[in-house]
Amino acid sequence: MGESPSLRASLIVRLALALLAVAVVGTIVAYQLGSFYGNQAYDRSQAEDATTLADQVTVDNDTVRVNLPTAALRWLLADAGDLVIYRITDLRSGTVIDSNGDLGAGPSLAANGVAYGFWNTTVNKRRMRVAYLQRMVTREHVPILVEVAETMGKRDRMTDTILAATMVFMAVISLVALGLVWHGVGRALSPLKLLEAEAEARSGADLAALDPMHAPEEVRGLIVAINRMMGRVSSAMQSQNNFIANAAHQLRTPLSGLRLQAQLGLKSQNLAGMRDRLAEVEASAVRASDLVEKLLVLAKAESATGAADNHPVDFELVAQQVIERFLPLADLHGVDLGLASSDGPQWVQGSEFLFGELLGNLVDNAILHGRKQGRVTIELAASNEQVVVAVHDDGPGFADTRTDMLFTRFYRGDSSSRTGSGLGLAIVHEIAERYGGKVTLVSEIGAGSRFEARFPQWRMPPPQA
Repeated sequence: MGESPSLRASLIVRLALALLAVAVVGTIVAYQLGSFYGNQAYDRSQAEDATTLADQVTVDNDTVRVNLPTAALRWLLADAGDLVIYRITDLRSGTVIDSNGDLGAGPSLAANGVAYGFWNTTVNKRRMRVAYLQRMVTREHVPILVEVAETMGKRDRMTDTILAATMVFMAVISLVALGLVWHGVGRALSPLKLLEAEAEARSGADLAALDPMHAPEEVRGLIVAINRMMGRVSSAMQSQNNFIANAAHQLRTPLSGLRLQAQLGLKSQNLAGMRDRLAEVEASAVRASDLVEKLLVLAKAESATGAADNHPVDFELVAQQVIERFLPLADLHGVDLGLASSDGPQWVQGSEFLFGELLGNLVDNAILHGRKQGRVTIELAASNEQVVVAVHDDGPGFADTRTDMLFTRFYRGDSSSRTGSGLGLAIVHEIAERYGGKVTLVSEIGAGSRFEARFPQWRMPPPQA
């Protein structure tokens, strides 16, 4: 797709089209109104001439006469630039009493009564407007018809003048409006230039939110959305930086151990010594592999935002899968691993993979740090619109009062094995927070430990009819 035009140009183009439409309509309306009222004025003038001429008609011995000198008649009907024709007719016989030109057939009128009006005709290919007046002359009641016609020159000039003036007026108004809008849009968009300059001056690592109040109201939503996107990018970058820092810090020890044991093995002169060193190498490799796996899970938990990481999940099915995965480890330690759930499927919103990692870390922690030949139980229940997931062991428990520290990265409690990565419970805490959950611990010496996670319950939609 091509580059979009500027907002100012788009507004000006749209406004110009709107003003053009308004100008066309306004010109047509002004032209029609001007022509209508102008023609009315000219018609009144013609009607007055016809009335003045009719006032000069008298009847003497049944003969109709016009008592107006020729010079006065010419002055009365004079009109610069236009031809004026008059005609006076005796309606009793249809005889033309006086005229200065042929107007052709006029309107059909009765021989009695009074009438006046206008009609149009063409004389020598010239359009003419005719005003007529029928009246009864004084006491004799002789019906006469007076007609005064003039060519349409001054009317056409008037309409042309109205049209030209209206077009000029509309053009000036449109140009002024476009100029004001151009200037106004520029002033309205100037805060965006400031935001652009602020964003341009920032470094790539500065993802602080832009202030939407500096922008016009119409684009504040866009800036808020951009701020949210930058927040997500900042969170992703922070997660990446944390992952790199954690990996670099935590992998240094097992890798150093691997290197040291390999060097010692190379120096060993007997097979038994070499086997011992290889066993240490294997143990270090296992710890490094476990650490890398947990770091990757932690990084995924920190960056889980997409639709693939947020959908309905049956926690009972997750628990069953975790039990199958950890049964070999439980058998190795002689631990009875089981599931206690009496309410059927428990639906939550989130990632099946991450929920499996959360529950797997709790089960792994319970098996490794619980009682040998003991019992580890996964409990599922619904309570107050929440799904409660608990892992309970019957191990020795512990009296560490700083239970909140157990969920921080690389923290190892008093009862923890020194071979642990210190990331398992941190992963549990991160996943729980990511999906609106909360993890708590209740532990007592001699009574075991109970890790409990609560998540908002997801209500399945009713089945389709």
